[in-house]
Parts: sequence; structure tokens; C-alpha cells
Amino acid sequence: MPEKTDRSNCRFVVKQTEGGKSALIVNLYQDTIPSLKNAVIGFDLLGGLRPEAARQLVDAMNENILDLFVTVKQP
Repeated sequence: MPEKTDRSNCRFVVKQTEGGKSALIVNLYQDTIPSLKNAVIGFDLLGGLRPEAARQLVDAMNENILDLFVTVKQP
């Protein structure tokens, strides 16, 4: 079965959820992944994680991760 991979450069940010916890959100720079056009990708962080630690995590990810990709198997 053939596969199709779409890529987009991205960056990571920390946002506060409604419950006051921190979440890591993926911001795509381009709209080049059709399956994610109306999606938000995020990760809930541990409740005890200090805001400084969350920022350090995001900074390290932004320095080391080039892009996000999605591979879809074609029918």
C-alpha cells in the first residue's frame, strides 16, 4: 500500500488550559498537511511541572525539532 507524507515546519508554545494546567501546543507555520487543517495538536503537561521547566522544555524542542510530519496510507 503506497504512503503519502506531508510535512510542515512548526514551533512549540506553552499555553495555560482552562483548568490552570500547562499544555504544550504545536503551531504549524504552513497549511501543508491537509489532515490537520482544522486540528490543534497539543500535549497536557504534568500538573507539578513548574512554568520555568515547561518553557525550558519548549525551548529545547524548538531548538532541536525541524518539522512535524504525517504519513497516511493511500488506498
